[in-house]
Amino acid sequence: MIIAGGTYLERCQYPRWERLFGSGMRAAIAVSGLSEGTVLHTYVPTVWKSDAEATLSSFGIVGKLVPTRHELIFEYLDTLQKSFVPDVPDDKEQEKPLTLDGDVVLRFGFMEGSAKVTGRTVVYDPQNSYANFHANGSTADRLAMILSEEELLGFGGLGDASRTDDNLAAAAQNVFESKPAPQIILTKDRLGGLQVFFGESPISIKSYAAESYFRIGVGDVLAAAFAHAWGEIGMEPMEAADFAARSIAYFVEDARLPLLPPPQLSDLRHSRKDGDHLRLLGVGRFEAKSLVMQTEILISDFGGSTAFTYIDWDGEIHAEGPIDLLIIGSSEGPSISDEIRERVGEPKVVFWPERDRRTVQRRFPASRIAGDFPSALYHAMRSPSP
Repeated sequence: MIIAGGTYLERCQYPRWERLFGSGMRAAIAVSGLSEGTVLHTYVPTVWKSDAEATLSSFGIVGKLVPTRHELIFEYLDTLQKSFVPDVPDDKEQEKPLTLDGDVVLRFGFMEGSAKVTGRTVVYDPQNSYANFHANGSTADRLAMILSEEELLGFGGLGDASRTDDNLAAAAQNVFESKPAPQIILTKDRLGGLQVFFGESPISIKSYAAESYFRIGVGDVLAAAFAHAWGEIGMEPMEAADFAARSIAYFVEDARLPLLPPPQLSDLRHSRKDGDHLRLLGVGRFEAKSLVMQTEILISDFGGSTAFTYIDWDGEIHAEGPIDLLIIGSSEGPSISDEIRERVGEPKVVFWPERDRRTVQRRFPASRIAGDFPSALYHAMRSPSP
């Protein structure tokens, strides 16, 4: 496979994590064990060149590295939330486009330049650039686009519309009516689910269950897995999308790469959506209460809803059913768990920052214990299917 995509530095505070990745580097590593002779075309600043070459070489990837003046660094508070996105260089500072051709090509949008590609089968992930695939002279005999729901609305001329099924379908139809048009559109939600558009009603691909949820780079892995399955193996689009969903579930457990071949992912279980009418409880000082309020916003952004939220102990708590997500402030002592269980029972998911996982599990033996906030939110909104 030939891949064109960025190489950027990524830093995360919780968990502490720093890697030289970006969409291109991550996708190349993802398929390095599946696609023999993977080639990555990317821009790399001189200061990162030796690290990039060593990483690519260790995975057997051929690197076509073009020098750039731009050292682009993405900062994350946690793996769900960016805290800093570098500015896109203006037109005068953009690098000359990369030019490449091949049988199967995966093209990502860049911040510092672009890639003009010619391919038989091409998968295109614009990376929020809203750049039309063909605008720079790129061509493809078969084209698939990987888009977030927001991107699909933007490409379909409905950028101000809400993310309803009808609006997404209308936006997809607008994209298909443009000429030349992609044959396939895949949209991704923020918890591993996919929808495949062929020009009619979308077909949903169920997400698969994971034990933890490291989300940085999920879209890159999705694009790489689908490009391999659809373009190189020759799977039908639905089968390729299902493999991509399985690959996401594999990856999000501690950012595992390279990806595994389809037969080795056959025993994964589907997850079901539990994101409606969630019950949240935050116990502790300002940090816990603030995090619960932020959680409400994220649940809505992820397509879920909350039934109620409590952020202190004032008054009596009357809840129909157990608490879905309990967040305990890091300064709270272990004895608080006894009072919580007495008043609300065993929560579905517990997130207690700075506490040893085994200690928390002893305090809440019937609950799922999340070691990080993204995993806590994921498990509150998703459960393995029976």
